[in-house]
Amino acid sequence: MNAFEQGLLTYFSAQELEIIQEQQIGIGGAGGLGSNSAIMLARSGFKYFKIIDFDVIEPSNLNRQQYILQQIGKKKVTCLAEYLTKINPDISCKTFATTWVPDEQNDPLLGCNVIVEAFDKAAAKAEFVRFYSPRAEYVISGNGLAGNNPSQHLPVQKIGNIFIVGDQKTEAGKAFPPLAPRVIACASKMCEIILELALNGSLQGGRGVF
Repeated sequence: MNAFEQGLLTYFSAQELEIIQEQQIGIGGAGGLGSNSAIMLARSGFKYFKIIDFDVIEPSNLNRQQYILQQIGKKKVTCLAEYLTKINPDISCKTFATTWVPDEQNDPLLGCNVIVEAFDKAAAKAEFVRFYSPRAEYVISGNGLAGNNPSQHLPVQKIGNIFIVGDQKTEAGKAFPPLAPRVIACASKMCEIILELALNGSLQGGRGVF
């Protein structure tokens, strides 16, 4: 157990940390929701990640995603994996710098018992959730989180084993730009749900060798 994990025992019991560290997290998208979720989950003790995203870092990403100027032009998944292992050197993070497509035979997130949906486009989000809801214990999705309205809380809807955080209608655009407070708040709520599922015994752990 490294120093970071020893520090977590200030807040978790040894049994709780063991349960957290058994989970295998798959993340579709390494942008605003994906990068923030991955980092918060890593800081919460989760250590097994599979992340898929084809994209590279652009200047317009830096207002809400966990990247810096010096990383512009680099693959998001590569930079995110490097960040995670700086938080906890014992993290295992497998990355896939490619576009996600549903593939039962060569599923890049195979074995992950918790799936985080963190794509931008509505059609891709819906397809991703449909694909993984029968293949994972839980799917956590962020949908409808753009803009900046402090009086509007982020609702959470549970449908079977799917949690949806957001109003499910506010798409990012000129009228509702993707801004850091709202995006990070949504990612935080998604991570709270995952942590609670782990701690209340709802998760069974990974589905095989990672």
